[in-house]
Amino acid sequence: MAEQRGSAAAEQVKALVEAAEKIRAEAEREASTARDAAARVVERAEDLERELDELAVGVREAIAGLKEEVERLGESAPAPEPAPAAPAAAEDPATRVRSDADDELIAEVEAVAAREPELEAEAPEGARLLALKMALDGHPREETAGYLRENFELEDPEALLDEVYARAGR
Repeated sequence: MAEQRGSAAAEQVKALVEAAEKIRAEAEREASTARDAAARVVERAEDLERELDELAVGVREAIAGLKEEVERLGESAPAPEPAPAAPAAAEDPATRVRSDADDELIAEVEAVAAREPELEAEAPEGARLLALKMALDGHPREETAGYLRENFELEDPEALLDEVYARAGR
């Protein structure tokens, strides 16, 4: 009878050990799957950060190019003519404004004006990308808002910040 009890206890211990080994093996499989998934998420986040960095560089370069273009336009604009002191008897050809220079300036201004909607669309998109990068990098919303105020003229920066920080999960 004692042998039966000992044998039954041994059977129970054996069953418990087998169940524990199955649970441990399943837990190891789940942990391995979770580690693999986490590694993929980290890799994707790093890829997105690299892409955002590249886009931010592109936006900064585009803005710098636009500033240079504006400076060139300002430099090429003719100086305003002084008001005539007295009516001249005959016009001096050396002081006459060239009409072709006016035509060139008008053409440049029209070209920039035609690009204005495109430039306005690029600026908010650039602001959105930079704000998203700052949010993903962990910058506080107030810091991002200050940067946007200093560097972009946005109609509704708060809506942009709401969108960006929501997407960043902050």
